[in-house]
Amino acid sequence: MTGPGPLDTAELEQTRAHLAALVASSEDAIISKTLDGVVTSWNAAAERLFGFSSAEMVGQPILRVIPPELQYEEAEILGKLRRGERIERYETIRVRKDGHRIEISLTISPIRDGTGRIVGAAKVAHDITARRATERALKEETIALETLNSVGQAVAAQLDLERIVQIVTDAATKLTGAAFGAFFYNVIDEAKESYWLYTLSGASRDAFAKFPMPRNTAVFAPTFSGEAVVRSANILEDPRYGKNLPYTGMPPGHLPVCSYLAVPVQDSTGKVIGGLFFGHPEPNVFTERAERLAIGIALQASIAMSNATLFRALRDREGQLQQVAAEREQFLESERVARSEAERLSHMKDEFLATLSHELRTPLNAIQGWATLLRQREVSPEDHARGLETIERNVRAQAQIVNDLLDMSRIISGKIHLEVQPLQLHEIINNAIDAVRQSAVARQIRIHPLLDSSIGLVRGDPNRLQQVLWNLLTNAVKFTPQGGRVQVVLERVNSHVEITVEDTGIGIRAEFLPFVFDRFRQADPTTTRRYGGLGLGLSIVKNLIELHGGSVRVKSPGEGLGSTFILSLPVSHVRSEDVARVQRTVATQDPLEAIELPRLDDVAVLLVDDEPDGRALIARILEGRGARATVAASAAEALELMRSQRFDVMLSDIGMPEMDGYELMRRVRLLDNTRNGPIAAIAVTAYARPEDRQRSLLAGYQMHLSKPIEARELVAGIASLLHLTR
Repeated sequence: MTGPGPLDTAELEQTRAHLAALVASSEDAIISKTLDGVVTSWNAAAERLFGFSSAEMVGQPILRVIPPELQYEEAEILGKLRRGERIERYETIRVRKDGHRIEISLTISPIRDGTGRIVGAAKVAHDITARRATERALKEETIALETLNSVGQAVAAQLDLERIVQIVTDAATKLTGAAFGAFFYNVIDEAKESYWLYTLSGASRDAFAKFPMPRNTAVFAPTFSGEAVVRSANILEDPRYGKNLPYTGMPPGHLPVCSYLAVPVQDSTGKVIGGLFFGHPEPNVFTERAERLAIGIALQASIAMSNATLFRALRDREGQLQQVAAEREQFLESERVARSEAERLSHMKDEFLATLSHELRTPLNAIQGWATLLRQREVSPEDHARGLETIERNVRAQAQIVNDLLDMSRIISGKIHLEVQPLQLHEIINNAIDAVRQSAVARQIRIHPLLDSSIGLVRGDPNRLQQVLWNLLTNAVKFTPQGGRVQVVLERVNSHVEITVEDTGIGIRAEFLPFVFDRFRQADPTTTRRYGGLGLGLSIVKNLIELHGGSVRVKSPGEGLGSTFILSLPVSHVRSEDVARVQRTVATQDPLEAIELPRLDDVAVLLVDDEPDGRALIARILEGRGARATVAASAAEALELMRSQRFDVMLSDIGMPEMDGYELMRRVRLLDNTRNGPIAAIAVTAYARPEDRQRSLLAGYQMHLSKPIEARELVAGIASLLHLTR
């Protein structure tokens, strides 16, 4: 009887394929290397863990992923492998391709050939970074709790004041991570304003022996007056630092202080009895957590110092007292936040009213002016078509402003309601894309939809969801430069459907990201801003999506790097036969009355306005009355024209990019010195508040006309300034 024969070639290949599949699908990194430390295989999990592809690592030394200071480990590991030893769960640190360090657990086994000779090693690496971080955090919190507990017990058991203060200072220095700490007892000398050094931690008294007592300087004053906790990432850069003679900086030989934390210590009546001060030579050491711990210890110190006997009686109520102190601190903070918020809202209201006036009057100006022109007998077919197109476009803009205001009013009052029905998100998205496609094509912006066809019906208000998507797409096209790209993605994410609108536009500053969805907030509210709007659209988007039970978030790498808005809606299962159709109505507009205009034959007018419709309208009005109108789309262009040509009168908008109408007027008056006399100037603007009119006159304009412009008023104003008669 013979034993089993060797595996045939097919069985060997099948076995190898099975082993290769196991390695490839493993969640742990599996690496093989030679006894010289050269990588011979690198599975997909290794690529994910270390960031290097297999092509980048195979044939390269494993030292590539080992930090320089730990590369001695590889020699030790290879030595053990050559002796046939197996290494189990060896925890160490390795380096990813992007430079980040990760903590891993290694199990390494020697690889033998058919003769039993060791020819390499197989290594299994498991990422333990998160576990180790959790362990460290738990250890830190355990140490903090143990320290706080021991401080409370020690202070409660002590009646010696110096010992109490030393315990407090040592504990607070340790918990805050300070290099050194000090407690200054508040003894006021009216002649010298000096404070007595009581105890130190992390440094000897000799470190302060040759220095005078700390004074009531700008840095120390908030602590010694009990006004506030002072926490600075770098006290050397604090505006209060070095302002009190004779020292204008750190005295020679002083302990090196960069990170700084100071907490006042007050007795039960609120009187300041001293301060805890902490320093570290490195910046950004003290965190909010360190501040909270220091405040808690300061409270313990104040109680013990005020009356050790009373502290013994109240030690069982320590938790209650700490809670009261925390609630008091929270109340003071909430009061400060409320006051700051009220001031911010008041300022935002003023800005919003000015912006609202501008955004409402600008389209009205084009509508009223073109309507006037279209009623004139000499209107050409080209002007007729252009006027109707301009009126229609501005009516839509006006309607959108009104609708946004009404929607926001309903949202604030809680009166908005949704007509929820089954709907296809694909249809909603495609309709929204179609609505902005013409604007996108005009600016050579590509809109690329990626819609998951497996997503079926969901429940929602189709009109409101299309309003949301239209708003996001309109913004994307509006803020994306010519030739850019907008991508719309629809996909299923767990129990939600996500719609992502991503553009390659101007992006959002990091400091403005938290306020993107606030009402009336705009990244640039100045009169030189490039883009219009009331700052309501994204706030309406957020509220409408939340009414659908969803959420919206935004991210942007920064200015010039595009923006991404992500809508998340809950998935609801509905039947297709429940889908309802929504009907829309079309509004009609009433015609405007015609106005007869006076003549301005051969009057040379320079018209400055960054808004094409308004610029073309006014130019047409003036040319219709015999004037010679020259247009400029910016203040800079207007100045160039004025240097090369002579004009009888200048009409200028106020809110323009780069340089506004006020600055333009200032520079024009400087050019007047080269003329026979000052040029007549009229401000034509949608900023219509009394203070706007006053500012225009003070800037040098002889007249301020508010948009929408009455043709008779405009021409009569020019005639009045030039002393013309009809």
